[in-house]
Amino acid sequence: MLSRVVAEAAANLVASRQRSVLALVGILIGAAAVIAMLNIGAIARHETVRQFRQLGTDVLTLRVDAPTGLGSFRLADVEAVPQEIPAVLDIAPFVLGGGTLLHEGMTAMGTQLGVNASFASVARLALREGRFISAHDRFELYMVLGHGLAQQLSAPYAPLRVGASLRQGRYVFTVIGILAPVLQSPMMPVDVDGTAFVSIANVRRLMPDPQLSMAVARIHPEAEPEVVMAALQRYFAPKLRDATLGLQSAKQLLAGMQSQMQLFTLLLGTVGGIALVLGGVGVMNIMLVSVAERKREIGVRLAIGAAPGDIRLLFLAEAVILSLVGGALGVLLGLGGAYAFAGASGWEYIFSPSAAPLGAGVSVAVGIFFGFYPAVMAARLDPIEALRSE
Repeated sequence: MLSRVVAEAAANLVASRQRSVLALVGILIGAAAVIAMLNIGAIARHETVRQFRQLGTDVLTLRVDAPTGLGSFRLADVEAVPQEIPAVLDIAPFVLGGGTLLHEGMTAMGTQLGVNASFASVARLALREGRFISAHDRFELYMVLGHGLAQQLSAPYAPLRVGASLRQGRYVFTVIGILAPVLQSPMMPVDVDGTAFVSIANVRRLMPDPQLSMAVARIHPEAEPEVVMAALQRYFAPKLRDATLGLQSAKQLLAGMQSQMQLFTLLLGTVGGIALVLGGVGVMNIMLVSVAERKREIGVRLAIGAAPGDIRLLFLAEAVILSLVGGALGVLLGLGGAYAFAGASGWEYIFSPSAAPLGAGVSVAVGIFFGFYPAVMAARLDPIEALRSE
């Protein structure tokens, strides 16, 4: 019985090709939108987490805040942390500043960090050429440039190289290293690509009142960040007087980012769901037109003994077939769209296991929901009135 109803519903859809195609397109686009949006959300979430993990999840940032603004560490206190707290493998304090750099007629306004020799390893900075600031460069006028800042100071056809001289104020610095391009780290207060690095002693020459208010630390991979942060609070509490120590771990930030990306994926799925609902409304309108055009057929069926339930089942079967075919095609189109997005963005394509079944299932549910009303309308037609229709 059911197979006969399905075969007849399919034959009716084939007979009215134009109307069926219009209904099919609505479901197809809606299903493809849901699947593509969910899959793109999964791709974006994976890429964000991948970039963050590449920068390291075993990092802590420290910041001193005073009642009147930024506070200041004592350099000796910071450098003694690895000896006092073994879970901290290394720590690098830094002074944040800025200034205008000049090189052979090229000018660039860049962020400036006063750092020690540990900063490059703690922040995982890779050098394109040259070397980083060392412990022996304390008072030497040496500077290391981020990749982007070096490009800004390069003249056409004359890229800035190691050994070049840069002027800042009344001081002339020698470039001893240029960093490789690096991803922006949410744990760093600056864009490393646009930053110039000098020793802490030299940044005190360039700034009237430098504050050693920040540091970045790398902890043991198996250490619990919360335990290490508590130990740091106990260590620095008697040393900071009225100032307070603020701490943030990469794992905490990563958990927050994952939560935000899940919300972002849900938002994208909702947008796709709206498109699917609009497609379902289109199916309902086309099915209602079909009922109006086939009143005489429905009247004949009812007159020769068909039950209202049979009429309802026939029209519902047509809606289900449209939804299934549209959902299947929408899965292919949605996955293809997500793959194209990943390729255009240069991101790795990630297949979301829930996107295809969820999108196809929702498309079928929407098709049945919006096809049910026209099916009920067809089943409630009066046979005599239906036979009188032209």
